[in-house]
Formats: sequence, C-alpha cells, structure tokens
Amino acid sequence: SVAGFEIFISHVCSSPGRQKYLALVLDQLGRPAFVAALVVSLGLWAFEVCCRPLPRGALNPSFSLWELLGGLAAAWVVCVCGHVLCRRTCCFFDCASICSYDAELRDAGIKNIPAFLRASQEVVVLWDERYFTRLWCVYEIAVAQSFGAIPIRILPM
Repeated sequence: SVAGFEIFISHVCSSPGRQKYLALVLDQLGRPAFVAALVVSLGLWAFEVCCRPLPRGALNPSFSLWELLGGLAAAWVVCVCGHVLCRRTCCFFDCASICSYDAELRDAGIKNIPAFLRASQEVVVLWDERYFTRLWCVYEIAVAQSFGAIPIRILPM
C-alpha cells in the first residue's frame, strides 16, 4: 500500500529498456554527476597548480588528461552508484506496478490508473517518436491533464 507517488512514468512499452534507463538516470542523477565531475576536475587542476604536476603523455607533454579523465570517472561513478546515495523515490511504473500474469489483478490495476495519476506529484513522459501513436499513452496524458494540478515533464529518449 502506497499513500502516493512522486513520479508517474508514462512510456511506450515497446521502446528499448536501455533508452528508458538512460533517460531516467540522466534525469535523476545528471546534475549530481556534473557537480562531481566539476569538483574532481577542479581538485585535480588545483593539485597540479599548487602541489606538483601530474605525469603527462609522451605525445603532447603540455596537455594533461587527468582533469578530463578524473571528471569523467567521477560522473560515471555517480551515474552508476548514485541511486544508493540519493533519497528514495517512489514511482509508478506500469510494468512493475500492474500485475501481468493475473487477469483480475491486471484489470483492477488498469481501472485504477486515474487514481494512480491523482496520487502522483508529477508525470514523467519517456518520449520517443511512437509515444503519441499509442492510445494508452494519450489516455494517461489526458487523465493527468484533466486533474490540472499535475505537472508533466517530457524526457526525450
């Protein structure tokens, strides 16, 4: 039993799962990943300026990749492990929230889509070119719009 959802995720079921995952990770962890990359890059730069230079490549000794590689590594770690450190987000995701193997439970879940939307703080649309060709997706947007107070955010995939 859930009192409400922070995010109602609306998507086309046939869209690739990797694209959905990447869109949600960048949406939820993109800003912290950028900040981590910036802090690590500036820290490495300050270390080189104030303490001692880090080893340089043989091809171009005047250019240091340490800041770039350190920043990329920090951003990657945040994107991969950031969900462990961030606050928990309660989402409605139909393939995880509506039973697919029991017809009675599935029908009850589908009938309660308006209640799930009403209990959500925002709707996140994982948009691709097929999104508005699916009647189910249009239905979810129409129901959310009929309530009026639910913000809709579109994440292109």
